[in-house]
Amino acid sequence: MRKKIKKIIQKSVGYYFNALAYVSPKTLEKQGFQLFCNPMAKTIKTHQLQFLEKGKNEILTIESEKIQTYKWGNGSKKIVFIHGWASHSFRWKSYIENLIENDFTVYAFDAPAHGLSTGKMLHVVLYGKAINQMILHNQEIEYIVSHSIGGFATTYWLQHYKNNTKNIKKVVIMGAPGEAKDFFDFYQSILGLSQKAIEIISRSFTKRLGHEPSYFSASKFATDLEKDCLIIHDKNDKDTNPNYSIELNKNWNKSQLILTEGLGHNLKSKNLEQKVIDFILN
Repeated sequence: MRKKIKKIIQKSVGYYFNALAYVSPKTLEKQGFQLFCNPMAKTIKTHQLQFLEKGKNEILTIESEKIQTYKWGNGSKKIVFIHGWASHSFRWKSYIENLIENDFTVYAFDAPAHGLSTGKMLHVVLYGKAINQMILHNQEIEYIVSHSIGGFATTYWLQHYKNNTKNIKKVVIMGAPGEAKDFFDFYQSILGLSQKAIEIISRSFTKRLGHEPSYFSASKFATDLEKDCLIIHDKNDKDTNPNYSIELNKNWNKSQLILTEGLGHNLKSKNLEQKVIDFILN
């Protein structure tokens, strides 16, 4: 029953957007962009909050939004974790607990519109700005571990903020999408959007972010990156296509690829966690 109701709601939104494409394109530009960039993130649960509060909390500001940051440990090695879509910093709990016992200072932050950060939307450009602010505020950071859109945003940041990447030694990118156009294909499919509606929303995307959706390609961003990188993707990931990580590995000069089976998009396992930590340490 819930699935049927969900489909009815999705199709109703699609009909509404398709109608707006003819009667009020400007309204569609605004509302369509907002929908595409709305993560509808989950509320942090009590036990998750209790863990996050164990870290040192600090607020950064990006485009008037308050970004919640965290810090655990005081080790000599510095690492930051960057979460994915509709997630927050708690996803890294196991890594954090492991690393603070191994001479690491661990940083993380909740993306705009996620976790304890404010905001109503997130896109790669905004996430890139948040990463940049985090790095500038903690310039001793040497390693980055990222997941999903956090990985896409990390690749974007490495390419577009090169002057601020000098201290970064190694990068891990897990289960990342590869093309912004995939978001358009996804919403066109589930909402039943007309081509006219998609073109209008795409136009809004271009106006707001300064580039057409086709510009935002992780594999293109990686072509001249020189950081050591570990790329991880599950072969049966239902949320992001593993072919993007295969292509990213081809274009990234100093990268290696791990394709897992049975871990899905979340890529959570003690064995994989240890491989990530081994890559960072060796």
